[in-house]
Amino acid sequence: MFSKCFHLLLAVHLLISPVVPHLLEPSERIIGGSSIDITNVPWQVSILYYGKQFCGGSIYSQTIIITAAHCVEERGFSIRAGSSLHDSGGVVVAVESFIIHPEYDRSNFENDVAILKLSSPLTFSDSIQTIPLAETDPPTSSSALATGWGFGYFYTKPQHLQGVEILIRPRVVCKLKYGSSMFDGDICAGRIGKGGCDGDSGGPLVFNDQLVGITSRKGNLLCLSSTLYASVAYYRTWILSAIDELNFQGAAKYV
Repeated sequence: MFSKCFHLLLAVHLLISPVVPHLLEPSERIIGGSSIDITNVPWQVSILYYGKQFCGGSIYSQTIIITAAHCVEERGFSIRAGSSLHDSGGVVVAVESFIIHPEYDRSNFENDVAILKLSSPLTFSDSIQTIPLAETDPPTSSSALATGWGFGYFYTKPQHLQGVEILIRPRVVCKLKYGSSMFDGDICAGRIGKGGCDGDSGGPLVFNDQLVGITSRKGNLLCLSSTLYASVAYYRTWILSAIDELNFQGAAKYV
């Protein structure tokens, strides 16, 4: 009974309170989801900072991971692949190098995209697989899957990977809500009680088995409204160029 009342009050609060653009923050948790096995989303990885999970990412190839720019640290980070748990299982591989979008803005998270190169290649299995990049954004009102290990209701930290189906929102509606805090390269998805939040940043938004979005930021402090994702289709040319650059740098070491 308490839980129902709590969520009702939150919903009322969100409906009557305007979204203030400066409240947009990195989005890092799955709200309103349920446990999902890594074999259902084998492209999902956990990004670790000194061994602790703090972001998500998606496998593009045996050595390339796609994530959000605000997830990238200068040192001490690695990825865990092939496990439904963020703190055990699968394989842990160090990040060798990375490229952040050159126009990434830390003040407002515009161009929130980064590419990581691993120090050694992943071995593909039923729990470690790549995901192709979308060439177009998903249609408005379609359903997409967001996954991650971020906090849930009452800021409880799940050990097991969580997933939630969310609706792609009309750009015109989200633009009215977020104003100048929503950019041309953003996809808006989710609704009250379903979305992303703290710990999910950099993780995948998937539609038709393609990577369509990179979890970027949440719309309010409670993570109970729509989430903004960096559009893979919008950044696709830059992503592929950055991957080529990282692969060339790796090849040059052995010339």
